[in-house]
Amino acid sequence: MNWKLLYGGEEKSLAQWGIGEVTRKLRNQSMDLVTLKIPGDAIGGDLQFEPGEGVQIFRDSQRWFCGVVTKTPIYGSAGEEFRRYELGGPWWYLDNIIYQQLWKEPSDWDDADAPLNDVPKSHLILGQGSDGDPISIGEQLGEVIDYANAAVGYDVIALAEEIELPIYIPFDECKDLSCGEVIRRLLRWVPDAVTYFDYAQEVPVFHVVRREQLSPLTLDVCDLNEFYFVPRHDLRVQAVVLKFEKTHKSAGKSWKTVEVQRFPEDATGQELGALVMTIALEGTQSTSIKQDIEVELIQMSSETWWRDHLPGLKNVSNLVVENYSRGGTLPNELISGSVADWMDCSVARDIIRANISYETEDEAVHYRDVAVKINATDAQSKTYRSLVSYAGEENVPDDLAAHIYGGVSALQYEGRIVYVRAEVGGDFLGRAINVTGGRLEWESMDAVVQSVEEHLETGKTVIILGPAKHLGPDDLSELTKSNRHRVASRNFHARRTAEASGNGYVEQGKYGPMENTSYGSEKFSKLAFYAPDNEARKIFIDVGALDVDATVCLRREDVADGGVLKQRYALASEPFVESGG
Repeated sequence: MNWKLLYGGEEKSLAQWGIGEVTRKLRNQSMDLVTLKIPGDAIGGDLQFEPGEGVQIFRDSQRWFCGVVTKTPIYGSAGEEFRRYELGGPWWYLDNIIYQQLWKEPSDWDDADAPLNDVPKSHLILGQGSDGDPISIGEQLGEVIDYANAAVGYDVIALAEEIELPIYIPFDECKDLSCGEVIRRLLRWVPDAVTYFDYAQEVPVFHVVRREQLSPLTLDVCDLNEFYFVPRHDLRVQAVVLKFEKTHKSAGKSWKTVEVQRFPEDATGQELGALVMTIALEGTQSTSIKQDIEVELIQMSSETWWRDHLPGLKNVSNLVVENYSRGGTLPNELISGSVADWMDCSVARDIIRANISYETEDEAVHYRDVAVKINATDAQSKTYRSLVSYAGEENVPDDLAAHIYGGVSALQYEGRIVYVRAEVGGDFLGRAINVTGGRLEWESMDAVVQSVEEHLETGKTVIILGPAKHLGPDDLSELTKSNRHRVASRNFHARRTAEASGNGYVEQGKYGPMENTSYGSEKFSKLAFYAPDNEARKIFIDVGALDVDATVCLRREDVADGGVLKQRYALASEPFVESGG
């Protein structure tokens, strides 16, 4: 085969570049890696391939690899000196770009009606689209790849068209993850998923395939230079039981509900090797306000009503109310509580006026003008309640237990194959391996290829089968890891509305009951009476003018009028003798 390398616009054979050894490692859910060994003056020589620059390798006319120079280590010993160049595949971009999502924020925090702007944040809610609605894993993968390409400035990864993954997950709130970490986090919910790149296309195509979708590849045991296969019965899950626990909050109280999803449908979760997970979801969050209101009917013609509003009239028994009037028409007076707009009631300040007449031992009043201020309303005496804010509960993903069960219920085979030929070749990653010429069960084991290591100079290919060991422990605990440290998303409403879940403003009442100043009988030290049309005509009585202890009142006395003895009333005191006179 004819091997060539393209760098900096120059294409030459591997020998012309001085490359002695080439190794390619293809890995599931991780960065593919190619190493180039160039013997010679590594210590004193210049770099042939600069870090961060792109390199492409072709087998005949088909591209075999493309990536970025990531490392340029120098090796030396007593008998040899050389430099290795490490090239990272397209996943290198995914691991070096922090993923961000768009969140809504007001353009003006002081204006409640200000338009909302899209603001990118590394605060993430996986499984949620920019409109706040759930999206599938496949749709989320598409958003991640699009974001990575936009960050680079051109397309470095193309998403395979056949990727579906119509699997919905609980909203997963997290922060500061690279695009690669996001993809791995999403695929933890798909334990049998395998990822790989097709380098033959103009832009490397990213594939995500489940085990049932893998293309089978059958090898003859006689063609293998080395192998071992281990059936992993210990990893086979008998049942999947998911318990979705929601915490609801309303009216100062909180409570939990649990919805169970299981597969098979008769699973209990007590089976040996059953996968049981309690998944926290956000429940309904609501804030309410209540207000106790007490009102009384406005009765302007009632003497009792006026006594209640003018405390000084409490003991006046012969009160007469006439010529009453008011400015408004609302029927009731607010006695206690406060009326707010959310009650859907009217309230207004009003002035009630009348003329009152009464007599007491100390006072005789005729047609005195009085007025009281009140808050009039059409509210009723009751407890008013209103929902201030409401945030709906997080939905339970459909068929998630069945999807997980499909990925962990089949028997997996772990193993290793060494395959030596004159030239490396063949597509292994993204395939399910079966082997003939050995044990019968090997012919249908569908062992999943997790990584492939190819050595160009020797034609040696090493294939690793089974669970993805480089992703973590290959046991039941790894399957629960995707949920163990997850908490319910508290902000899945905020991303779309710019408001925190359950948050709202509590509007206070604008009007409360009013207190009027006291009015009633008093003892006067001065009184002045004026003619209605001439203030120069007046009667003035000043108690302070008395220089002795005396009571001045109307008294009947004798008087001579034209020689006739008559009587009259005069304002006078009892006769007294001035002391010392």
